[in-house]
Amino acid sequence: MIQPELKAYRRCSDRHVLVLETNLTYVEKCQIFHYADLVRKAGNELTGMMKKRYDQLVRTKRYRKLKSLYKKYKDADNKKALKDVCDQMKEMQKQYDVTWDYCRTSMIPIGKKYGIDAVFALTKAEDVFRGIEKCLYSDGETIHFKKRGDLPCIRAKQINRGIIMKQMNFKFKDMEFGVKIKDRYEQEEVDAILYY
Repeated sequence: MIQPELKAYRRCSDRHVLVLETNLTYVEKCQIFHYADLVRKAGNELTGMMKKRYDQLVRTKRYRKLKSLYKKYKDADNKKALKDVCDQMKEMQKQYDVTWDYCRTSMIPIGKKYGIDAVFALTKAEDVFRGIEKCLYSDGETIHFKKRGDLPCIRAKQINRGIIMKQMNFKFKDMEFGVKIKDRYEQEEVDAILYY
């Protein structure tokens, strides 16, 4: 169990990225890139579905009026009126299937179609819905698709599934690989990560 002080420190500490080279073979790299491309395609398919539903919702006069009232009451800090407007917005979002539950359940058959593990599909669905929420409640104007050729991104929210890390050795599907540490700085950073 992690101590409460350490949890609090981790929550407010700065984050940075350490890029290390792996000891994967060329074939294993190709397999990972292919899997990341499948995750991207599945995410784009879900994005397309949710974008159509979002566009239908935004086309209604009632929702546009509620969105302007939401901004007005949020700026004025009128909590009671804001809650009423939020309830009406959520009701319309359910009516047009622009909800987290619909997004999650829609990703299940898409993930199976592309042969993606459920943990990666769920994480990608969360990413897609986060973009939709930005459009629904914040300053987002449209939902964007992920371009082909972008750096691969395979994320999983659960620590014991997906890409598993033990002492800087990783396991993804049936592949096990580590990292190549070239200098003292990288070694100190790896030691700090393992200590963290």
